[in-house]
Amino acid sequence: MTDQYSPPPPGLTAGAHVWAYLRDSGGPSQEQSVDQQEKEILAYCKRHSLYLVKTFRDVARSGGSVLGRDEFIAMLEQSEDESLRPQAILIWNFARFARDYNDSVFYKATLRKRGVIVHSLTDQIPADDFAGRIVETVINLANEEKRRQTSRDVKRGLKSLVSKGFAPGVPPRGYIAVKVTIGERRDGVPRIVSKWEPDPVLGEYVKIAWQLRAAGKSYQEITKATHGKLYTSPNSWHTFFKNKNYLGYYGEIPDHHEPLITFELWHAVEKQRESHPLYGKTGSLNHPRRVGNPRILSGFTYCLECGAMMTHTIAKGIKKQPWKHYICGNKDRHGKTACSSRRVDAKNAEAQIINTVLNKVLTPEYLSEVIDDTKKQLASTAEIERQIAAEKRTLEDLDIAIQRNLNTIEKTGSPAAQDRLKQRENDKAQVIGKLERLSLQLATAQTEITPEAMDIILAVWLEQFNTLKESGTVREIKAWLLQFIFKIELGYNRAKIFYTYPMTDLLNSRNASPLYGGTFFIRGEKTAMVVVEWRK
Repeated sequence: MTDQYSPPPPGLTAGAHVWAYLRDSGGPSQEQSVDQQEKEILAYCKRHSLYLVKTFRDVARSGGSVLGRDEFIAMLEQSEDESLRPQAILIWNFARFARDYNDSVFYKATLRKRGVIVHSLTDQIPADDFAGRIVETVINLANEEKRRQTSRDVKRGLKSLVSKGFAPGVPPRGYIAVKVTIGERRDGVPRIVSKWEPDPVLGEYVKIAWQLRAAGKSYQEITKATHGKLYTSPNSWHTFFKNKNYLGYYGEIPDHHEPLITFELWHAVEKQRESHPLYGKTGSLNHPRRVGNPRILSGFTYCLECGAMMTHTIAKGIKKQPWKHYICGNKDRHGKTACSSRRVDAKNAEAQIINTVLNKVLTPEYLSEVIDDTKKQLASTAEIERQIAAEKRTLEDLDIAIQRNLNTIEKTGSPAAQDRLKQRENDKAQVIGKLERLSLQLATAQTEITPEAMDIILAVWLEQFNTLKESGTVREIKAWLLQFIFKIELGYNRAKIFYTYPMTDLLNSRNASPLYGGTFFIRGEKTAMVVVEWRK
């Protein structure tokens, strides 16, 4: 054992009870493994007559965070017990304790406030308290900087490999990892990396699966058509059809490996996914809370008393027959005392809400009143036109910035430029969406919707409902209803209905070819109140 190790600090005398904390990050170039650290600490204790009571070992755990370091956390928790608390904790160096500066300062201070000395065998800390704190702070900062540099170097090395077409990690189904030797390490060991190449067999099944999904086939049908070669459970397909690796991407890097599908196929599958009741976009008519639920009013109906979301449930009613009803979610979860509301019969409530929409909301009187109110709110077309011009200039600037980023990436492959490109493209999508909304608002303010046009679109909406009533499902009726209702407040014998109209349908009604499901809505700020008599 070397004499270069730091002697025990003042207060750590012969016969003292100590703990040891050992850690390594699991890398092949660890200067001291956990076993080596333990051997040296045992020898240190023997030399200085210290009694090692307990050893905590975190093997292959990063020092950049305490997350995942179970032994470290256990050591801190046990040190709370004064009867178990040691006089000191021995570590190989402060980097083993923590590489994050804040973690290092915080947890060492916590232990020291409990009267526990934290002693490093290899870091030379002056005995003078003030000077020792300064040196220890410098060591903590240096350890954090070393972690940052190591992380940066690892990321740079991985990016370099990926940019050359190599791929760390396990390939997705349909690809195989082909081992390639690209030189030797410093110790002479061959440096082996992987490239992803299409699997001759599974790659064809991947293509079949995407083609079937684009054609609208179910997961069950795709599982059967691919003979279970990719997945045996239909539940496994959801993430499969969101994996951009099949386009040749590795993360955000395009053209990394041979793609198995085209962008046209990708977009076709995306369209299928967005139209699905369970996986549609949040906020859309196909959101699971709105359409995936089997009851018409679920997902947008709130308690009139406390504002909590209403829940649909089934209980035993008169003569033990199933009774379908809506109940305040707050009351359902926390009991009768949580809300004073009563249960609401589902059949009556749904019938009354639909009847109100058909006979009050979808009438020329209500519609014309809302259109007039909306046009007053959008009376300043000059302001809307100014906003449109400003957004168009922003869009032009973004197009220029995107092109510059593309040029930089092509010349240098700069990761920073790739990050900026992604942000610029997100900004562009938001600006385009805002332009579309402003254009619809301008069209609303400038367009005169005649009574004849209103009659046409109202007739179409009513015809849609009649068709769905005859042959539609609960989900389809619910989707139709959500064109006109954005919120319901439901009570025992009454409901407040907050209604809305799809503006795109109204604008297109001038040509007698309305679109089903508008993207911009004009909203009725008033509420339609219905009084419902419930059966006793």
